[in-house]
Amino acid sequence: MVAGARILVVDDQLTHRRKLDLAVRALGHDVVAVADGTDAIQTLRASSFDLILLDILMPELDGFDVMEFLGKDPTLRDIPVIVISALDSEMDSVVKAIKLGAQDFLPKNYDPVLLKARIDSSLEKKRNRDRELEYLQQVNRLTDAAAILERGLVNPQRLQLEDMSERDDALGKLASVFSSMAQQVYEREKRLNQQIRTLRGIGLLLATGVVTGLGVTLSRIAAAEAPQPFGIVLWVNIITMLICFTSAFYRGRMPRMNKSLMGFFLLWAFFASIMGEAMVFWVAQHLQASYIALILVCEGFLVFAFASVMGIEKASWRRLLGFAVGLAGVSMVIFVTQKIGGTNPWVWALMALLAPLGYALRSILITIKLPDDVDMIAATGFSSLGAVILVLPIVFLRDEFIPLSSVFSDGSGVLVLAILLFGIISAAGVTMRVHLIRSAGAVFASQSSFVITFAGIAWGMILLGETLPKEAWFALMLLVVGLLLVGPKEEAEAVDPLATPARVPAPDHEL
Repeated sequence: MVAGARILVVDDQLTHRRKLDLAVRALGHDVVAVADGTDAIQTLRASSFDLILLDILMPELDGFDVMEFLGKDPTLRDIPVIVISALDSEMDSVVKAIKLGAQDFLPKNYDPVLLKARIDSSLEKKRNRDRELEYLQQVNRLTDAAAILERGLVNPQRLQLEDMSERDDALGKLASVFSSMAQQVYEREKRLNQQIRTLRGIGLLLATGVVTGLGVTLSRIAAAEAPQPFGIVLWVNIITMLICFTSAFYRGRMPRMNKSLMGFFLLWAFFASIMGEAMVFWVAQHLQASYIALILVCEGFLVFAFASVMGIEKASWRRLLGFAVGLAGVSMVIFVTQKIGGTNPWVWALMALLAPLGYALRSILITIKLPDDVDMIAATGFSSLGAVILVLPIVFLRDEFIPLSSVFSDGSGVLVLAILLFGIISAAGVTMRVHLIRSAGAVFASQSSFVITFAGIAWGMILLGETLPKEAWFALMLLVVGLLLVGPKEEAEAVDPLATPARVPAPDHEL
């Protein structure tokens, strides 16, 4: 016996309708009874049913009209219909009802036993049909999942095949084996992709460090040629702006500007160009490039300090220990500058700390304020535009404007070359940083400060013949240990191949 079904009874005669209602309820089914075809259609639209007991002769819409309606609706056409009518003696009506989709035909003076048998048979066929449809849907889901996995690297857990794997039939076994094998392939491919990103990242990391580290040495060369820090900053940002805007226009990534965004770029420019670049060019007149490279590594510690206070990152004991070790390294760098000679070199070393402070504030500003939909290279171009706006009045007030044509009078052109290279390096540093974070992940990006510092020291030795005393190397070791203890945010280390790439953080030590 098939019990617990939901059955719709349609009959315009109250006596017959109540008789059917009681008979069907006695079989253990839920019954909804209506008096005509119009009510039947409205009820079918509002609720779902497992079977319809349908009268033929009714006012307005008769049973044939209801069956024609069912046949045209794909959501209702599979509901079985048993026609119960006084027209059982008319063979034409029986044939018409069968053609319209009736599953069975009974007279109104039906035998209760026969009614039960016909209802049970119709419900069993309906449930078998539902199981077949559900089975086909599951097969289609499995086929679609295979097609999705074939197109690219997708975590099989995202396909939600767990319910299919719990089936106790052949399809469930197939789904279980498929999910297991797909997960193994996914994990293997993910490891391979991670290795590829790592190898690419190593090369890109070294290139970023070598190129950006050259900027520290160029600042020393430019400062020696022209002791006009704001004049140099003006030309560097003009070159950087032109390069970044050209790239952004070519890629169609120029953002729509508003007052809030322009204010953000001006603040970025103040931190990066006034506090950062201008200070580097200024102290470069008094400190070696190697010492400046050592001091710039403090940016990582300052970013951690600000992020911890603001609640952006968690300050664990390990990271606090790294911060303390870094402070010891910075103190030793300032102490070692006493061996350089000149007038109060330690004062210039303290002033040089304003540069990493500016870069750190720039990094925090970008982290909390830069909209996700703004292209990083375009943003760098607008920050350079902001720097030009801020620096230009200072240049004329301090009489530091450098007409590039005049520097060729001695025939060397060293200053022009240094400024051009500096501007190119500033723009290239952002571009390589973007590729680094997207190809190798945030872990490699956070390690760029090490490479930039070592590269800055190496360039100073190669191009300027600088040397570092043993105490400076010990200070560098303390700084490296401190940065390793501070480390990147833990969540930045996991790279989800399905996730949307996160916003690229501000380049470290990019001048």
